[in-house]
Amino acid sequence: MTKRTRNLKFAALIAVSALFFVLAWENIQAVKLGYRIEQLRKDNRDIENTNIYLKKEIQVSLSPEKLEAEAIKLGMIYPEPASIVLLDSKPEGKAPALGWLAKLFRRDRVSI
Repeated sequence: MTKRTRNLKFAALIAVSALFFVLAWENIQAVKLGYRIEQLRKDNRDIENTNIYLKKEIQVSLSPEKLEAEAIKLGMIYPEPASIVLLDSKPEGKAPALGWLAKLFRRDRVSI
């Protein structure tokens, strides 16, 4: 066997080994990425389930029954019918009350 043939066989062996190494590395990376994708999908499902749970908790905590129970715990009671006062949104015949700053910048103010 000549030196040239031996070098060609050695080069072919190195090329085949490099190709095998690249294919094996590619396969390992694909498996790692697959595991990572599955982990992210699981995390996403967990977050969605937590979100649904928290939305339900908000609905329960804002329900009238829950608020009534909390009010009773705080010692609140229903008002007597005679103590209820209804307020109109606008008193009839009166202009809305203005604060001092609104009065200062009012357009119909008379200059002195």
